[in-house]
Amino acid sequence: MNRSLIFLMFIISSQLCAQDYRFGEVSMKELTETADETFKQANAKVIYREIEFEFGKVLYVFERIKIYNKEGFENAKWEINYDDVEALKAFTHNVEDNQIVSTKVGKESVFKEDIGNGVEVSKISFPNVKEGSVLEVKYKVRDIGLRSINTQATIPIKNLFVLLKNPLSRELKITENPLSKVDLKVNQKPYEIQYRGSNIKAMKEEKFVASTSTYLGKLYIEQVTAKGKNKLDDWKDVAKTYNDWLAFGQELRKNHFFRDDLRAFLKDTMTPMEKAKAIFFYLQERMQWNFYYSLGSENIRAAYNDKKGSVSDINLTLTSMLRWAGLEANPLLLASVNKGYVLFPTVKGFNNTITALELDGAIYLLDASTKYNNFGEIRNYFINGNALIVYKDDSYKIIQTAPTKKARDISIVSISIDPKSSSASGNVKNRKNGYAAYFFRIDFLLKSKDAYSDFLKEEHPKLNPSNIAFDDFSDGKKPVTISYDFTYKDCLEEIGDKIYLEPLLYLGIDENEFNETKRLYPIDFRYPVSKTFTLNIDIPEGYKIEKLPEAKKISIQDNVGSFSFNNNSNGNTIQMSLQVDFNQALLRPAYYDGFKEMYTEILKISQSKIILSKI
Repeated sequence: MNRSLIFLMFIISSQLCAQDYRFGEVSMKELTETADETFKQANAKVIYREIEFEFGKVLYVFERIKIYNKEGFENAKWEINYDDVEALKAFTHNVEDNQIVSTKVGKESVFKEDIGNGVEVSKISFPNVKEGSVLEVKYKVRDIGLRSINTQATIPIKNLFVLLKNPLSRELKITENPLSKVDLKVNQKPYEIQYRGSNIKAMKEEKFVASTSTYLGKLYIEQVTAKGKNKLDDWKDVAKTYNDWLAFGQELRKNHFFRDDLRAFLKDTMTPMEKAKAIFFYLQERMQWNFYYSLGSENIRAAYNDKKGSVSDINLTLTSMLRWAGLEANPLLLASVNKGYVLFPTVKGFNNTITALELDGAIYLLDASTKYNNFGEIRNYFINGNALIVYKDDSYKIIQTAPTKKARDISIVSISIDPKSSSASGNVKNRKNGYAAYFFRIDFLLKSKDAYSDFLKEEHPKLNPSNIAFDDFSDGKKPVTISYDFTYKDCLEEIGDKIYLEPLLYLGIDENEFNETKRLYPIDFRYPVSKTFTLNIDIPEGYKIEKLPEAKKISIQDNVGSFSFNNNSNGNTIQMSLQVDFNQALLRPAYYDGFKEMYTEILKISQSKIILSKI
């Protein structure tokens, strides 16, 4: 259900209507309940969630949770994502000797943690949690600029009550997440608005989803920019709001401080693309990200001189540089993955600014604040649905952040097998480009030198890699190449005069990750990629081929994905080749069964056997 409500509310005195639940008054029935009548398989549930929010002033939260079994114990560790929490009270309730015993959460069980970007959260660890426990917490937060309220959780919610008030008489826009499946009853009064829900299903966890926040039930709250007129009905009003913001529009007009630096390497003979890449790589090399995400900049000149800045400090500078060089560059507003998709006109829904370059009919998304990415690649955190190009004249363009250029990931493996030790040994050469290379660098470049070796051993316990080497590991402009030697023990079976060997060795799969009966959310692969594996297996002396796995090929509807498996023999060598293609980064749930079928076949191939017999 999707409702967008514009309303003007004034200070009122309002009592919460749902008085069936009072903090501290837990019943024996709640404590002795062993399963919910609606959500019979739930390990825990929210018995009651009550939220009262006076916009711009104070937030009150009261929540009661039931723990059914040990699997539900994870819900006894809480995180409150606000600074300066006040009046925090929390208890664990249990039944002991037919009496209700309440254990107070002491100061030693509450601590704060800095999660970066200047944000602190409060964490609570409930004591004395048992199967059957009921947990309670209540708190308030003053002077809070809350922009969303969750109406769904990772466990079911039996009863939900949300009251929104506006003591400062501001005009607000409230929108339910249109991608969620939560059905709320709304009661709008002259001075307040109430939301109620019951038997709200838990947020379903699915693989190939970048962030569950995208589909989580929630209310978005935003102040309208002009009193008496809805300024957020059109994206042009959003674009104008940003252009009028001094930390955005005015900063983009600054260009005198870097002109001499650019003149030193820009040549009249350069093509527009050569100029764009030269400027991008220059700024990427010069600047160091200070780990702050942001939309505007206090002073891009100061950040440039310091050679350090936030995401927007660096990318507003990049936009200004490209414009000075005569290129069509504009700021691109986007929301990071944890915020969910931006689906309607909003000012506060975005939290980062990068650069959009329009050249030769294409749009390039540029982020010079991160190292090791190539021109046109943005960090994983920023690949998140829609983004908004803001033009100088307050016009706009909505574009997708999902990559469209297919990456390549090619592995060539040379293998010798030893029947006496039931093992295999050989060498792997792997080459990655595009986003496959960038993601690999982000995963391993800044970690210890043994990180990749440890990863391989953890993924494949029977594998022992050695002599690992990387080429162009830290150069984001080039593909990355990985090579290593290996031994792989207990990988073949000898029965009588025959050897049985899996055709893909450890590069195959041992389970089908596409195992959902029903897919609810879109499938997010992050980027399109073609993965190719070529295995050259030397036939041991004294053996011949008796049987090879059958070749197979599948293409999914609309060519969104495909795979092909082939085999060949030449003298004393067997060649196995597998190619898997993901042709789009983000796909509708309707394609899920196609990938499920495809991976069922890949699993069969992985578990099939090459049979060699003695001559």
